Amino acid sequence: MNQMYDFSHPVFKADRRLIRLAREHAQLTTLVSDVINIVVAETISPLRIPIKYHVEYLIKSIVGIDNDQRPIYGNIHTLEITLPEMYPLEGCRLTMLTDAWHPNIKSDGRFKGRVCGNSDGFGINYDLYQLVLRVGEILQYKNYHAIHTPPYPEDTTVAEWVINFAEPNGIVDKAREIWVDDTPLIRLPNRPPEEEPPISVPLPTPPKKPTPLLATQPTEAPAAPAPAPSVEPPPTTPTAPARAFKITLIPKKEAEPAPKIVIKSKT
Repeated sequence: MNQMYDFSHPVFKADRRLIRLAREHAQLTTLVSDVINIVVAETISPLRIPIKYHVEYLIKSIVGIDNDQRPIYGNIHTLEITLPEMYPLEGCRLTMLTDAWHPNIKSDGRFKGRVCGNSDGFGINYDLYQLVLRVGEILQYKNYHAIHTPPYPEDTTVAEWVINFAEPNGIVDKAREIWVDDTPLIRLPNRPPEEEPPISVPLPTPPKKPTPLLATQPTEAPAAPAPAPSVEPPPTTPTAPARAFKITLIPKKEAEPAPKIVIKSKT
């Protein structure tokens, strides 16, 4: 839930420094994340304005090494942020309350857990919101400084391990974007829901062919072929009935004998 302050309250008029602290707190409450939890550890003034935070990171990070120099991983890490009285003119103090193995975090000794986040400029050019994300990237090994040059590593032992073992063996290497964890640190509020992938519908499988019967099994007689469809003859054009003709035979007359011709001679 976002924290709201009434900056016309007399407390802010009495101590103007509280205005900046309240604004930092209000902005931190806008951070929406699935892997970062922020808890107020200490407050001041009647308005209970925070001056100390515990930030829990639920991400993968290196917390130590074994006898073979192989990394040991952890998934829950707690950072303490303390705002000094002169903040923002004086940078905030960053301390890991859980074990960490990083060239910019002190791994042992009197100052164990001290984070060198170059936080002197925070509060003037940056804010706590950005600082929380910066430490998250440090734990993910997206951000580290292992070379012995300004601003110099906080832990030289870890820095040597990174240069001589981790980078050559591909465990981490920010130049090649080899990180311990790549989980997004923030989730944008009110973002549209992700489009669901299309649902694949399996095609229906064709029916299986019947298993052929064995020779020992009785077989059924083959079915008779289906009768051929009847075809009606095409219609014929009606014709007129044939006319009957009567033939009459006329008997042939016999020929009459030809008349005899007599020629008489003159004497």
